[in-house]
Amino acid sequence: MAARFHLQPLLDLAQQRSEDAAQMLQRLRQVWQEAELKLGQLEAYLDEYRMRLQESTQGGLAIDQWRDYQTFIVKLEAAIKVQGEEIERCRLRWEQSQIEWQAREREAKAYDTLRVRHHSAEQAKEARLEQRQQDEFARNQHHRKVRPED
Repeated sequence: MAARFHLQPLLDLAQQRSEDAAQMLQRLRQVWQEAELKLGQLEAYLDEYRMRLQESTQGGLAIDQWRDYQTFIVKLEAAIKVQGEEIERCRLRWEQSQIEWQAREREAKAYDTLRVRHHSAEQAKEARLEQRQQDEFARNQHHRKVRPED
């Protein structure tokens, strides 16, 4: 019977950590994509608002209205800048998480390699034992033929 792989609990833990890191990586990618989507929405809204200002100025616009448009455009531009910085933070967090996941994957693969080696060594040991038993049986059969019992 093959000996149990004594590092199995560590292999299980490493695999679980790798799966957890992969899930975190996926969540961070989703957050990053949502931040990019929000930036796109802000940029589209800014373009739309600039078009409204242009259309309004062609028909005549009071100075207070023009100032309100300009104030809002400045606020939108500031929000776009902040959102761009958030996207960069998301990207950095995702990259750090990717490095963590890769490290966890390497650890799990290292333990799995040890498990495979252990399994191969156990199979070889069992094969040698089986061969010894067959050799012993053949030797006994040969001795019985050579020395018949009286």
